Amino acid sequence: MIYGWKKIVRYGLPLLTLCVFIEMFAGQMLQGGQNTLLKIPIFLISIPAINGVGGNIGSILGARLASGLHVGSITLDIRDKKMHENLLTSLLMGIITYAVLAILIYYMASFSGATMGIGLIEFVFVLLAVGVLLVSVVSVASIFTAFLSFKRGMDPDDFVAPVVTTIGDTMGITFLFLLIGAVGI
Repeated sequence: MIYGWKKIVRYGLPLLTLCVFIEMFAGQMLQGGQNTLLKIPIFLISIPAINGVGGNIGSILGARLASGLHVGSITLDIRDKKMHENLLTSLLMGIITYAVLAILIYYMASFSGATMGIGLIEFVFVLLAVGVLLVSVVSVASIFTAFLSFKRGMDPDDFVAPVVTTIGDTMGITFLFLLIGAVGI
């Protein structure tokens, strides 16, 4: 058996332990920036959506790559056409999803009486920029993790999801703070 439980635990446990520590660091970053987020609560509302969508898109890409590698429709070549198609699809899904989410979050927060502190255009710009950056980073991480784990004889399904969600959570918060500062909010 190529993918037995002992091999999964031997390779997966150190990775998951590392991911836990990185996630704790991301939580500390979030706590450190709480004053910024409390001034404009709509961004606080947005964090689960930002991180969730980024992690989901990266995980979907990773699962598609892992399946393609297992059945042979995707090769371990950075020029592989199917890999490029999957990457482009992920990027387009991210752009559309973050644009729709930004508008929905803004109007739902507005209708619920939340203090906005930012205009719709600025908010959509920040959330869409965070989303594009995040999906780009998690897509590259997903491709790299899937290819590397498969090349080393490990199941990409065991590695892509933890790596992508950890990178997504950490970079989502980082990109949000960077763009809030860049826009001057």
